[in-house]
Amino acid sequence: MSAKPRWVVGRHVVEEALGALGKKLLQVLVYTGDRERHADLIAKLKHAGVKVRFVERHELEKVSGGAPHQGLAAEVFEKKVVGFNEWLGNLTNEERKNCLVVALDEIQDPHNFGAIGRSAVCFGAKAIIHPERRTAPVTQAVLQASAGAIQKIPVYAVGNLAQTLLKMKEAGFWVYGADMDGRPAWEIKFNFPMVLVIGSEGKGMRELVRSYCDELTSVPQSPDGVDSLNASCAASVLLYEAVRQSSLG
Repeated sequence: MSAKPRWVVGRHVVEEALGALGKKLLQVLVYTGDRERHADLIAKLKHAGVKVRFVERHELEKVSGGAPHQGLAAEVFEKKVVGFNEWLGNLTNEERKNCLVVALDEIQDPHNFGAIGRSAVCFGAKAIIHPERRTAPVTQAVLQASAGAIQKIPVYAVGNLAQTLLKMKEAGFWVYGADMDGRPAWEIKFNFPMVLVIGSEGKGMRELVRSYCDELTSVPQSPDGVDSLNASCAASVLLYEAVRQSSLG
């Protein structure tokens, strides 16, 4: 993650940035005509000691870069965090036992990235990993697609996703890959700790990444359905099923 301040915009994004992992709000700009509309959030920000400035619309448009700002923009400082290997090594035995990690293999659509990130947070995943190259960066588009939720989970770019999966297997994680030719999710027993791998929008998982999966799984569909769900929809269904099984013991 960058150690330089940057601007993020939009009601949900700014709200989720307050108290989000590794982030500090330096200031928040509010369109002066939206004081009443955002009164509850303004109160939360001031209570947290965040500087709030009321500005004209052109100042918001200047920092938003053309993104829909909804009358709000926050200057965010992202603190330097440990790398993924350190994160993995710092897990306690108790934390590791039910740990769920989502791995994205070259997801390039920021809307898919953001939607998967939101589902990962909703279903209790502890981290997201993805390769450094050929992957959508965590931009304003990703933040908005996740409604700001992706700020609540650490996102790690790794040099070699396949090797990272191997390291996780050596650490006791089971690796499941989403694949339309895999066994239906309701026929699989998901074991924890686990990694769910979601492949790219067009080609799915790369062969080397696929080879490190303990099992391939798919979303059961109606005979009259479509060929496959998109990456974010498939991720949501599979995350739900994994967590459902875990809750049943």
